[in-house]
Amino acid sequence: MIESEDKQKQTKLLLIGETGNGKSSLGNFILKNDVFTVSDSTISETRDVVGENGKGDRKDLIVIDTPSLQESKEFNEKFLNNIVDIVQEEEGINGIVIILNYNTNRISNNIIIMIQIMSKIFPSHDFLKHICIVWNKCYYYISDRQLQIQKEIKRNEFLPELLRRTEINGTNENIEIPMYYVDSEPDERCDNRRSENEIERLIEWGREITPINIDTSNQEKTPVIEEKEETESMGNNDKQIITQVKRKRREIRIGFNGEIKYGDWKLIKVMSNEKQSWLPKLTSNTLKTAAVVGTIITGTIIIGTIIFFFVKDK
Repeated sequence: MIESEDKQKQTKLLLIGETGNGKSSLGNFILKNDVFTVSDSTISETRDVVGENGKGDRKDLIVIDTPSLQESKEFNEKFLNNIVDIVQEEEGINGIVIILNYNTNRISNNIIIMIQIMSKIFPSHDFLKHICIVWNKCYYYISDRQLQIQKEIKRNEFLPELLRRTEINGTNENIEIPMYYVDSEPDERCDNRRSENEIERLIEWGREITPINIDTSNQEKTPVIEEKEETESMGNNDKQIITQVKRKRREIRIGFNGEIKYGDWKLIKVMSNEKQSWLPKLTSNTLKTAAVVGTIITGTIIIGTIIFFFVKDK
């Protein structure tokens, strides 16, 4: 558990994001201390909510690392409610840091659901003031010109789309969400001052924000709706491959005390798709045709070989 002498003077940052985007390595980079386990694979090493203190000039920092959302509702409920418990124990947090991959502008469904859940467990009117985005894997060798182009794309195209899809814009349309561009695992021999300066800016932003705590008001919260599609092969009818797409939905409810409860998946729609098969049915006529073609090709090769040796002998 996190040790603290004066919680009010500490800056607490909650990290959320997909597996593989470098949450844990970013946490180490912020704290200047390798306290979080970093995975070299696409399988997350983080299975629990873990908070760690910084040292030296960052001893006032607490970084809370979190797992990514999974299919299992039991796993999600456990770590999400652990987030609620730790935030309440720490008397609030200063900032929610959304970690995304600099090299893609794709918005995953998991990150949308995670942001929506966070917007429900914290007071909605202050939520956007307490979030920022870190674009990790912004490698040190990316030129300033390339970076500037990407900054404009992410600010003018990605961010509005993220706010639209998470449905958290509300009345805070003019809120400026800070973005930082970081390489949290650079080569030791490289010049990574750009990332170090970005982290300094991130920390300064967090230190200036008044902490936000779990919303325990009696105001009823609308559930978060998660949807997914499952595709199942249903065989073929000689010329077409038939697939069945099942669309499912489950509700994620947030109680008055911040408790998070997942519902079960419910089937809401079934769709059938028929795709042209690339493998035609091998009828007897097809086999006969193939045999004739094969005979012709074989004969042509034999005749060509005879002519070749006949010309060569002359």
